[in-house]
Amino acid sequence: MKYAVIYRSRSGNTRLLAEEIYHALDVKEDDKAMVDLGETAEIPEADVYFIGFAVHNNLCSMKVLDCFEKISHGKFALFATCGYLPIEKYKANLEKYLDAWLPEEAEYLGMFLCQGKVDAECKTKMLEKMPDKENELHYMFDHGDTHPDGKDLDDAAEFAIKIQESVN
Repeated sequence: MKYAVIYRSRSGNTRLLAEEIYHALDVKEDDKAMVDLGETAEIPEADVYFIGFAVHNNLCSMKVLDCFEKISHGKFALFATCGYLPIEKYKANLEKYLDAWLPEEAEYLGMFLCQGKVDAECKTKMLEKMPDKENELHYMFDHGDTHPDGKDLDDAAEFAIKIQESVN
């Protein structure tokens, strides 16, 4: 079985998860690939795709959406970082939105979501868009400044292992 870990990361948060997932996959190096969509749009052939992204404005980047369009088969597992606290309701809404973009012939295996650091420019934009939630946002920013942390990385590796076990 071949695996591809594909991601887009502007801040480096999602890259950390991608690396952890890649290294957690228990297969020969020839049976797994890691692709940074910031460097290439080439998508390797695989049986299982781990696709990662940062959530910005409740969306993933166009490069990630383009990636979904290039893959017409296989199994998908998603992983993402977000500035918001990664509660189940937020994750469910994100999955619902992304469902429209996933290839119909593909099998969706689940999503790993964790909080990530928010850069200063994004913090300012979020505060401008939601001035009534300033206290909540500052709490999230303070909490997020330490993420992804060691536990998040361990959880991402565990997610990859569970996905690999489920498809074998």
